[in-house]
Amino acid sequence: MKFKMIKEVKILAIGFLFILLGYASIQQYTTSFFSEHGLKNLGFEALILVYLSFTLSSLFSSIFISKIGPKNSVIISSIFYSLFILSLITKSYPIIYSSSILLGIAASLLWNGGTNYLIRVSNKNKYGRNSGFFSSLSMLGPALGLVLLGFISKSFSSNYLFVLFSVFPFIGFLIFFKLKNIKIKEKINKFKLLKKSFKSKTLLRLVSIWFCFYFIYGATIGFIPIKIKDVFGIEYVGILSSLFYIIPFLSSYFLGKVSDKVGRKKLFVYSYLVSFLGLVFLYVSDLSVFLLIGVILLALREAIIRPLIPAVTGEVSTEKNLEFVNSLTWTSQQVGIVSSLILSRIWYGNVIYLISLIVIFISSIIFLKLFKKGTKEIKLKLSKEIK
Repeated sequence: MKFKMIKEVKILAIGFLFILLGYASIQQYTTSFFSEHGLKNLGFEALILVYLSFTLSSLFSSIFISKIGPKNSVIISSIFYSLFILSLITKSYPIIYSSSILLGIAASLLWNGGTNYLIRVSNKNKYGRNSGFFSSLSMLGPALGLVLLGFISKSFSSNYLFVLFSVFPFIGFLIFFKLKNIKIKEKINKFKLLKKSFKSKTLLRLVSIWFCFYFIYGATIGFIPIKIKDVFGIEYVGILSSLFYIIPFLSSYFLGKVSDKVGRKKLFVYSYLVSFLGLVFLYVSDLSVFLLIGVILLALREAIIRPLIPAVTGEVSTEKNLEFVNSLTWTSQQVGIVSSLILSRIWYGNVIYLISLIVIFISSIIFLKLFKKGTKEIKLKLSKEIK
């Protein structure tokens, strides 16, 4: 591979930094913003449509990415983030619903393509380090954006904020043109491998673990911002929500490097423990100090898991099946988010934390059995099941 790995990862991460500076910042305000305007359902339903569309399109994104390449995938998809943010100005159900669906389709290309690119330009011995670097730098965007929103949200109208933050994804769109192109040379029957990936028992067990962690993330973006607003006030939504990006920014690179040295399994065990404790504190989060501790613990979980998922995906996949393993990886994450958002609408309150604890317990059992012999054994099984 002739690429200067760090240079390409830096360009990719900076592009994502600007996209998330715009979108992730506004996303954390979506439910609380529309709640303030008497449109609580619109905020939840917009997020559900984004992630539902993301989920369904991720099933087939591998086919498009293998055809047009990961670079073109992130370029084409990034512009839709600006369009979605601008659509919020209208407060119109049809327009926001439509832009949410389009954003979900674009997100499947952006994240699948971005992860694919990251893995392909990375040395296999540095998957953790490079994915940690990518996670840290890209998380700086929403961290800065949420802090900024927390300070200026009371001083400027929502329309002004939407216009301002729609500019940032467009900057990311321009940055992606600097990436070197990667062509996927292997000629394969894409539909055949896609079908086999759906039938792979090993892959289904693996992605059920990702489902668990992103089920918790669904509560993070859906219910926790409203809880922060109720306990601390709307001006603290951006400030406290920024911890979900500040802590990964500060620690994901280090944690990714650690996982290269000590193995992924130990870091996963820590992520399960932190998730469990965070949810327990959130369950009793009517006390402000417990809410703060719960947010910090789940933010730490996010810092651990973000570099681990791409690293594991790279380790267990082959040149031939990477796009398809990655596709189902992202699909499972979005199913977790959508499930959590929907359940948050049905059972408003602490019930979602109890359900999350049950999901964690089941997932931990699957994890211990699957990772008993390490990622090399998983890769061997996947290479036989998806070929």
